[in-house]
Parts: sequence; C-alpha cells; structure tokens
Amino acid sequence: PSVDAVIISHDHYDHLEMSTVKYFVGKETRYIVPLGVGAHLEAWGMPDSQITELDWSQTKRLNNLELVCAPARHFSGRSLLDRNQTLWASFAILGPKHRVYYSGDTGPSAEFKNVGAKYGPFDLTIIQIGAYGEHWPLIHLFPEQVVEVHRAVGGKRLLPVHWGTFDLALHDWDEPVESTVAVSAREGVDLLTPVLGEIVDIDRPFDSRTWWAD
Repeated sequence: PSVDAVIISHDHYDHLEMSTVKYFVGKETRYIVPLGVGAHLEAWGMPDSQITELDWSQTKRLNNLELVCAPARHFSGRSLLDRNQTLWASFAILGPKHRVYYSGDTGPSAEFKNVGAKYGPFDLTIIQIGAYGEHWPLIHLFPEQVVEVHRAVGGKRLLPVHWGTFDLALHDWDEPVESTVAVSAREGVDLLTPVLGEIVDIDRPFDSRTWWAD
C-alpha cells in the first residue's frame, strides 16, 4: 500500500537511509522530521512540499492524526564535522481512538513525565532498547530504564525496538530484548515482541514469544 508519512527521529545512518528517501521522492508520502533534517532530504532530491520540519512541541496534522514532536536525549550528525547541527526527537501520535508514543533514540530524561502528562496516556509505546553500555549512559536506555520511560509517559503496552540490527555495543545481539523481557515480566509490563513485519492489533491480546531463541 501507499505510505502516508514517514517519521524520522534524527539523522544517524541507522535511522535515515538515503536510498529509502530517494524511493519516496515525487510520491505523496510526507516526511515528518526534526529541525534541520530536511536539508538531507532536499540534497537527495526530495521536494520541499514533501517535507515537514518540527521543533520540540510543534505539531503536524495529518488526516485525523496529530503528530507531536517531543523531546529526547540523544545527539545527531552524519560525519565528524556536523555533530549536533540538526535536532533529534521523540514523537507522540494522537488519533481519535488511540495514542502512540515513539521514543526515537534517547537516554534517560525528566522530560518523559512531561510528555506523559501533556499527551498521554498512550495505548502503545515504541521504545528503543539497544545498544547500551556503561561508557555512554546518557544517549541510549538500559532495560530497566525502558520500563521507567514506558511508565513515565503512561504507556499501556510496550513494543521494544532498535535491537538485533547494527553491532553498536559489546553486549550480545539479543541481550537488549532478553533483558527487557525479564524486566517487563518482573514489573508486570505488557510486552509485545512481534516477528519483524508481523502486524499487531493493540486492542487485542498478543502472544509474545521469544522467537529469536528458536
């Protein structure tokens, strides 16, 4: 099916991929991005009419959805010379029936409680769980912090993302999801672990399973 919109949280290579952007050039798909990221898209041929740049707290109306650019704690840049020249963000997606929160890449922040108070509670939170390490504790979340963010924003069900892809840390590739499963079970969090591409209906029960261990 056609894609109405693509939300980009920041301009790191594992979140903003040039060939994907070029595929959507000239189509009706809109790119919703933080401040400054639109320059990358324009350089790759995307017309300004397809791009919406947002600062924190700014919103974009898309059909019956309100997309809210919200704070996150991370950094940006695609080379050694452009560090923090563009903004990074999380997003709240507010619909007439459901609310979804996407953390983007982030470390711990007091802003999550503010997001929950202003835009929550959320039927689904999509939160980054990897990669983490003791030498960069402020830009990515540890498993315990994932659950803390989920609760801070008022999440009902949690979908962990950003694991099992690029080798960015010293832990095993499945360590983030294994640890998040354990913490969620201990804390009573309703965790969703779909196979890549599997459809999830957040109004219905979902049989989460450790498919990566099969």
